[in-house]
Amino acid sequence: MSENLIALQNKFLGQGTTVYDRLSTLHESQGYVSDDDIMALAQQYNLPPAHVRSTAKFYEELARDEPADHSVKVCIGEACRAAPNGGCDALEARFAEALGVEADQTSEDGIRLEHVACLGYCGLGPNAMVDDHPISMAQRDPAKLVEALRNGEPPELPEPQNRVYMPPESKPRVLLRHFDNADVVSLEGARAAGVYGSLEKALGEMTPEEVVQEVERSRLRGRGGAGFPTGRKFRTVAEAEVADGSGQRYVVDNFDEGDAGSYQDKELVERDPHTHLEGLLLAAYACRASEAYIYVRYEYPRALRILNRAVEEAAEAGLVGDNILGSDFSCRVHVVKGQGAYICGEETSLLRSLEGVPALVSFKPPFPAHKGLWGRPTAVNNTETLHNLPWIIEHGGEAYAELGYENSRGTKLVSLNTNVKRPGLYEVELGITLRELIFDLAGGMADGKAFKGVQVGGPLGGILPESALDTPLDFEALEEVDGILGHAGVVVYDEDDDLVEICRGLMKFCAVESCGKCFPCRIGAVRGTELFDQMMDPGKGGVTSERLELLEDLCETMKFGSLCALGAMAPLPVETLIRYFPEELDRHRLQEKGGDLEQEAGR
Repeated sequence: MSENLIALQNKFLGQGTTVYDRLSTLHESQGYVSDDDIMALAQQYNLPPAHVRSTAKFYEELARDEPADHSVKVCIGEACRAAPNGGCDALEARFAEALGVEADQTSEDGIRLEHVACLGYCGLGPNAMVDDHPISMAQRDPAKLVEALRNGEPPELPEPQNRVYMPPESKPRVLLRHFDNADVVSLEGARAAGVYGSLEKALGEMTPEEVVQEVERSRLRGRGGAGFPTGRKFRTVAEAEVADGSGQRYVVDNFDEGDAGSYQDKELVERDPHTHLEGLLLAAYACRASEAYIYVRYEYPRALRILNRAVEEAAEAGLVGDNILGSDFSCRVHVVKGQGAYICGEETSLLRSLEGVPALVSFKPPFPAHKGLWGRPTAVNNTETLHNLPWIIEHGGEAYAELGYENSRGTKLVSLNTNVKRPGLYEVELGITLRELIFDLAGGMADGKAFKGVQVGGPLGGILPESALDTPLDFEALEEVDGILGHAGVVVYDEDDDLVEICRGLMKFCAVESCGKCFPCRIGAVRGTELFDQMMDPGKGGVTSERLELLEDLCETMKFGSLCALGAMAPLPVETLIRYFPEELDRHRLQEKGGDLEQEAGR
């Protein structure tokens, strides 16, 4: 069915132009997409109205069908939930009081209150987005901001800036090596710092096969979560047969960094965009691809602006487009703005979004490396993975492989939230322990609070106790303690954080963000949220052995029955809660005494 819809789009919209593109343009101009707009688009392009409607309603931004004069979106990611002064819950309550509405409602004077999963300022929370401007609310009064919006006074909305801690001179600098050079955002400054030198070397001295070999020698693994060997992926795409005989292959940068607590990719693009673009072009050259796509998270407006400008500058300088640097290599780069769907971080869902159909997860195999975008071989890599490539080509794969730990080679960007003394972004050599990261580099717990737990890798990562702090930052080592490396977004929880409430929020997140294609994820996450609501409500009996058993059974069903990692890994935080933090559940537990449910003595 998707292939037929894609064929219709190509026929009536033009090759490569999609319903998603048309809807995004419409949303950009007026801020919403009405039912009348959907019917008008369908009639204008002779497309099934159901296709246009299902595409629009899939995405949080495109699904908004009524205009609002202003929008206020409160971040409800784990880092903002654990932020000081009550976190996102207290912030939302203050906005709701000032507006006189609840979430997903519009006030009488046209200000809409909504939620957003993560804005990428996890070391500055709690955060909000006002009229598509991300801001830190740590030192702001929601009532005054609402008053300014009502009075038509443009409030001051300075863009936040995450703190970045450069590695000492004795430690390797791969990803942050240009961050202490303020001029590399411009093409002129970037080239003066040596950016695009690796691309010149590759195009002038190396074949695509030799670039693949160098990446293989580096033992670089994907930084988006799965840890698949990057060189092996490039080789598979370069050697894959193109079914339609066109020879067309693609490289896709997954810059839909939706894991709450993570902002590595955002900082790389905003502070060093040309190195990132160079890495994308090196990947395209290695894979013999002539087109590359960058799928940018909606909640990163500054990154989108900077990236678009970088692509324009590179194209004007002959670094993007036909016969790059006078070589036979040509590559067009397309920047696509996401419209608010966490599931598009999953590679097949992202590809369906680029194709303009609802971003439902696809069965694998076939894998994208064999049959990806528009049915052709496609390398999908996350932003940090690609950012490593210029260093590898400049210094050699073996030099990169000398860094790291066991089967996790190289360096990794790690982001930390406000519960440590020095929240921000760090580049570390893989193999550093969680204890060294939190208590040495980041200075330990903020405000004299006691450590309770740490979650690594976003909303699908396990919550680990103090006994796991000596675990190395390593793909396999974290798996052994029921954790994941993922993006390496690190959210530290202190003594005031209720981990039952945190896990309830994570299960709710899965319920909201599920693409809906498979029952275990779509239904299981809703039932899991309902179970948490019952366990957190003394009036409904709180935590009971029966409910915990039911929750464990539900987690097992989701883990083994879901189509993709969202449903399969959403149970991990819940399982680690039960395994490592029984006392957190005990605080919500009631005991049966004499046939009646009574609060436990001393609770």
